[in-house]
Amino acid sequence: MVGLGLGMSAWAMVAAPSWAECTFFAEPQRYNTERQGDVLVIGQQRDRPYRVVIIGADSAVLSAVRACVLDAFATRTDFGPYIQVASFANRGDAEIIRRILQRAGHHPRVIYTP
Repeated sequence: MVGLGLGMSAWAMVAAPSWAECTFFAEPQRYNTERQGDVLVIGQQRDRPYRVVIIGADSAVLSAVRACVLDAFATRTDFGPYIQVASFANRGDAEIIRRILQRAGHHPRVIYTP
């Protein structure tokens, strides 16, 4: 469902706040939500085990990321807080987003959670 490249597409259910400007995509994207019939699934998807995360839950970083990835969210595990930016079915797509975020000055990682 999620594709990268020139044909990037996303649901436009909610516009980015007017004060936020996306600096690394042409338009805001969604990578953490999926429609399954009448249900909107938010967060980690079973069929998308590769996640792009930023360690920590800094609100300024989350705001900057949300300007481009509307459904990025802060969460925590036993290891501490982190921002989930995106989830993908394959590592290649996750690495593309990781590199984009890294060039924008963030410190993302790709993690695998089967």
